[in-house]
Amino acid sequence: MTLLVFLLAQGLGTILLFGFGMLVSPEFNAAIKAFTSGMAQNLPAFELIPVSAFSLILIATDIIAVLLCYFFLRNIRLLTQSDLASIKWQPAILAIAGGMLAAFSTSILTEDVALPDIMQEMALAMSHNFWGLLAIAIIGPIAEELLFREAIEGEMLRRGANPWTAILISAIAFGTVHFNLAQGLYALPLGIIFGIIYYKTGNILLTALLHITNNSLAALQMCLMGEDFAEVSYADLLGGDTAASVIMALCAIFSILLIALFWNKFPSNEMK
Repeated sequence: MTLLVFLLAQGLGTILLFGFGMLVSPEFNAAIKAFTSGMAQNLPAFELIPVSAFSLILIATDIIAVLLCYFFLRNIRLLTQSDLASIKWQPAILAIAGGMLAAFSTSILTEDVALPDIMQEMALAMSHNFWGLLAIAIIGPIAEELLFREAIEGEMLRRGANPWTAILISAIAFGTVHFNLAQGLYALPLGIIFGIIYYKTGNILLTALLHITNNSLAALQMCLMGEDFAEVSYADLLGGDTAASVIMALCAIFSILLIALFWNKFPSNEMK
């Protein structure tokens, strides 16, 4: 049900996006009319909608999905799950370090699977826009953790599901809803790590902070590199394909070791 609510919110967001785009962008309005009349076969919608409008619609979509899950499905619970004081920070730091190493390793692994051009152009534009940065770095990560960790994984755990089943299902859903191979392959292993951290701590703030840090670093990289972002690879930055592969493997190994240490040192939280 949570996934269905998310998809319905995305559909509503698409309707709002087209409606708002036609109101604020004469070029977009003209392109829509040309497309519906059969005079234009290719509609460059993302290029014609103002970045701020696109970003605000994304923010609204995330908030709508979270509110529906909180008030309608009631599978988002924010009592003990949002208490930072309850976190055992010494082992939690192991998980944070392991998560960041996993993100870097996965970035190198998946860099040859490029984003679709339109999505990459919009992501770059959003990294230079206040509302875009808010959507990418703050609202999006918080909403996704509430939906995929708290609402899906948390509710499964509270209903007595096997922990690894809950972790994997939430991670697969998290990867799938990115709707493209590049982001999906990147999101899947991170979703597993976020799921492990959430299962062990029962605290959504820790995974949200890690998710915010990951997205913020990606947005900062896009903002600083600009148009060069799509042209420069990790192999270029790290001294060649061999060096990049070695660093990728080392980061993956250390990430697994750190997450394993965290798993052993952190007592499991009992979801209720």
